[in-house]
Amino acid sequence: MKNRNRESKIIKDITKIENGIIYRYVLHAARSEQVASFNMPLYSIEIIMTKDGEVTRNTAKELFADVGKAISFFEKLADNLATPIDLPYIIEDKITF
Repeated sequence: MKNRNRESKIIKDITKIENGIIYRYVLHAARSEQVASFNMPLYSIEIIMTKDGEVTRNTAKELFADVGKAISFFEKLADNLATPIDLPYIIEDKITF
């Protein structure tokens, strides 16, 4: 995955198969080029779902600056078989007070 013309590194990659559906969860890290967070690692989560040969994907870019929080959230998504369509709603629920 490229973010703003820079390479990212895959931190974790989990693939699960349930009822013929393939779920792939990828946690990426890339160095920020933004002024406020320059050169900090920022973590993005990508969910890719393949069902009957059709691929659906969604990415939450630069969602975390803390690797521990990124991994914890990422693993919860994978454990609960979150779909690409679910991702923005799960994030919204997580940050709503």
